[in-house]
Amino acid sequence: MKNKLVYKYIGKVLIGFSILLFFPVLISLIYKENIMPFIIPMSISLILGLLLNLLKVKNKNLFAKDGFAIVAISWIIISIIGAIPFIIDCNLDFSSAFFEAVSGLTTTGATIFEDVEHLSKSVLFWRSFMHFIGGMGVLAFVMAIVPLSKNDKSMHVLKAEMPGPSVAKLVPSIKKTLFYLYFIYISLTTIEFILLMIGGLNTFDSLLIALGTAGTGGFSVLNTSLATYSTFNKWVVTIFMFLFGVNFNIYFLILMKDLKSALKSEELKAYILIFIVSFIFILINTYNMFANLSSAILETAFHISSIMTSTGYSIGDINFYPTSCRIVVLALMIISACAGSTCGGFKISRLIIILKTIKRDIQKTIHPNSIRTIMFEGKKVEEETIKSTQTFMFLYILLIILIMFIVSFDGIAFEQTINAVFTTFGNVGLCFDITSFANFSSLSKIVLSIGMLLGRLEIFPIIVLFSDIHK
Repeated sequence: MKNKLVYKYIGKVLIGFSILLFFPVLISLIYKENIMPFIIPMSISLILGLLLNLLKVKNKNLFAKDGFAIVAISWIIISIIGAIPFIIDCNLDFSSAFFEAVSGLTTTGATIFEDVEHLSKSVLFWRSFMHFIGGMGVLAFVMAIVPLSKNDKSMHVLKAEMPGPSVAKLVPSIKKTLFYLYFIYISLTTIEFILLMIGGLNTFDSLLIALGTAGTGGFSVLNTSLATYSTFNKWVVTIFMFLFGVNFNIYFLILMKDLKSALKSEELKAYILIFIVSFIFILINTYNMFANLSSAILETAFHISSIMTSTGYSIGDINFYPTSCRIVVLALMIISACAGSTCGGFKISRLIIILKTIKRDIQKTIHPNSIRTIMFEGKKVEEETIKSTQTFMFLYILLIILIMFIVSFDGIAFEQTINAVFTTFGNVGLCFDITSFANFSSLSKIVLSIGMLLGRLEIFPIIVLFSDIHK
């Protein structure tokens, strides 16, 4: 990458990331813990950021390819820096620490730790705070506190990082767009935090669970995840996981008092429909395995909300699910929730476009001379968007198969290999038969980490970075 502006932007990202590392330092001071696991990466991020920011840039034009490069390089660097606390404080090797950091930042929630209850408060906070940072996007988070540029050239960065087929500004300026997005994001998080406190959860746990829910992560403070929490708090988390799976454009429309347009959303209707159908199907097939119907309804709703939004929290054992329900769960891992949310996965919007494209192609086969336009959310879907969606689907499937092939050399059971790849690539965290990834080889941990990055950044930024397409 010859454009020095790219590295200058990365420098600003690292400066912003160093500021974010102050928060776990603060937690360390509050609980009188060692601050060095966070002071060291904070210093590295700040120094490296300042050095890159000193670069003299003549060409200040930022193109789409540069946006991809900034996002991909930044995510890799901050994942490495974010792994340092796990190396220092938890004595993890690099592959394990990198896996944990990537899992946190990509809001996957798959973990190396078999016993999280012995971890320091600052490390527990850092794990959940990474979910919150990564939920809306690390660069989007940094851009909210350290603007990358004085104009809207940063839109290329936002488009490369935000999930979904396309990203548009909610209002004419990126600064105002980020303001509205983070107002919604922080408001929902705060409301959940307060409700969890009302439900009897202590301040620290309430904060971490709210941060994890907001980012649709899955790291918990207990080995049993959320299983021991009150029924009230379980329903609170269930509802907010679902809410964070909604496209934030819907909330913006509601803020603008345009409820009619919000309720017309095809994607929202599909999201609700998929949730209801999955809930009914799994409940019918598993309700007799619970002590009572109310428990069956709660656990089914919770786990569907957790899996569909790629959050990964759990309140019970899903390993008893029959094969038909397991297939539904794997499908939900792939599809996930809405574009423009904090979720991972393929996204419902892409699924709708693919299904409408299939329908159009079948109709054209029957009526070759007909001209049919694909509409989505009341707008015409351009052929370029259709082609990029098809390409994304092909790469999505291809990469899952490739990663499964590499991980298979660990000699782990076939179903566990599938589960491991689906849950990491889909940024879900929760899966069948696997509670910890500690027993996977170093190679598999790195490959699965790359898979998490590919899944969170929706493939193209990483592919462009490691290919000659951008030249």
